[in-house]
Amino acid sequence: MKRMCMLLGVVGATVLALAVSPFAEAAQPPANTFVAVLSAAEEVPLCAPATNAARGHAIFHVVDEATGTVAYKLVANNLPGDIVAAHIHIAPKGDPGPIVQPLPPTPGAENGVIAEGTFTNPDLVEAIRANPDGYYVNVHTGPPTGCPSGVIRGQLGDRGPLNQ
Repeated sequence: MKRMCMLLGVVGATVLALAVSPFAEAAQPPANTFVAVLSAAEEVPLCAPATNAARGHAIFHVVDEATGTVAYKLVANNLPGDIVAAHIHIAPKGDPGPIVQPLPPTPGAENGVIAEGTFTNPDLVEAIRANPDGYYVNVHTGPPTGCPSGVIRGQLGDRGPLNQ
């Protein structure tokens, strides 16, 4: 009788855990933070002057759900040429894609925090939440030693979204 009670208890706990897990997953809050890790190896097409030392990361945090306002910080190091632009693009890994959000760099920034600020774009926030793998961040540098088409890149889905 004791074994039967234990068995029924284990079976009951298992059934309860299986029944509750879909509800717990559905109750997750929407992702508020997205992260992209940028490297020269991910840029399409590859930037010939860039070395493996060319790296960066971008962090995006939704600060106002109602308006779709996002605070961002973009950090980069060891890029060839002067930093001239940064953007969020739409395209899967390995493909180039159109710009969907500019991330204006700080004039004269070379290493460390190269861009930070906010933007408001509720449609983009929802689209990234739905498919973070379909968006990437990249940084562009100017001639003569840079890569105008992009020097480092990272997909948002590779390291995000993060619930915070």
